[in-house]
Formats: sequence, structure tokens, C-alpha cells
Amino acid sequence: MTLTGFLSAVIGLVVGAGLATVKYVLDQRARRDEDLWSRRFDPYREAWALTSQFSRWPRQNPTIGDATALHKMFRLWFYGNGGILMSSHARARYTYVQEGLAALCRRSLEADSLIKAADYDDVEEIMSGFRAALTADLESRRKRSIVWSIIDLRKNRKTKGDLEERLCRLQLNNPRPHAFLWCRLARWKSLEKHGSRLLIH
Repeated sequence: MTLTGFLSAVIGLVVGAGLATVKYVLDQRARRDEDLWSRRFDPYREAWALTSQFSRWPRQNPTIGDATALHKMFRLWFYGNGGILMSSHARARYTYVQEGLAALCRRSLEADSLIKAADYDDVEEIMSGFRAALTADLESRRKRSIVWSIIDLRKNRKTKGDLEERLCRLQLNNPRPHAFLWCRLARWKSLEKHGSRLLIH
């Protein structure tokens, strides 16, 4: 065998081994993704159903007591079999849900008091954002791609700002649009005085 032939054979073996390794890694990743999807489906469907108490169509009539019960049910879901399966994106959206419900629970109202329309609107949008994160994890709306990831990154930044503003209004019990500015100011003062963090971050 000539030197050229020998080198060609070696290169062929190296390339073949490299391709086989890449195929193995991709196959393993595909199997892990498929397993994660199947494990997520039922818990995510349960969480989806829980959000129906603040549906857009038709609107419901939840009370403070209903919000308190839902707050506890989400906690059970998270520490049961839901939380460990969520992506970091879905986990962040879940935080908005629980902090929004917690804000309602802190209201000095009777359990059978109906939730105000403005508060309902804010919680409904927060729930919608959470559902969108669940569908992204399941890829039930569309498959992931580099192009869509870039588009979603920009969209998620805008959505995050909207959700933070809605959560601020709930926490401050202030339906006015500029309540978000007061929330930011309160956060800055808290950091300056105590070095602590508010719920919004």
C-alpha cells in the first residue's frame, strides 16, 4: 500500500468514526427528548386545566377563596411531578403565576369576595403566559428551530415586561398603568436600604 493510500484509509476511518459518534450523540439526545416529552405531557395537561379558573373565554367569577385554593394546588403540582420537568423558561412563568395568586391571597378580603375585573385581567394574562411556556416545552405549536428561537427571544423579552407590570399592579393592589413605576421605585429603595430583593426580578 502506498503512503497516499494509507493516509486515505486512515482519514476514512477517522471520518467514519466521527460520523458514527455524531449519529450516536444525536440519537441519544432524540431519545432523551422523547422521554422528557412523554413525562411532561400528563403533568402539563394538569397544569393547563388549573389555569382555566382564569380563562379568557368565557370569563369566570373566581373569589379570593378560589385564588387561595388554586395557589395551594399549584404548589402541590410543582412539588409533586410538575416542577422537576419544567424548563427554566416555564419555571420563570410559573413564578409569575404563584406570585400573582399570592398577591390576591394577601388582600384583606373575605374568602367569598369576588376578584376585581382589573385583577382578573392581569391574572388571566399571567396564566396565558404560563400556558405559552408549557406549549413551548412540548413543542405543540411548532418545532424548535434557530430562526424561531431568535424570534421567540425578542418576543419573550416583551412578554416578560408585560407580565412584570401586571404582577406589580397585583402586588401593589393598584390597577393604574403607571403602577409599574412605583414597583420599580420600591425595588430600588429596598435594594438601597436592605440589599434585599422583591418578588420582581
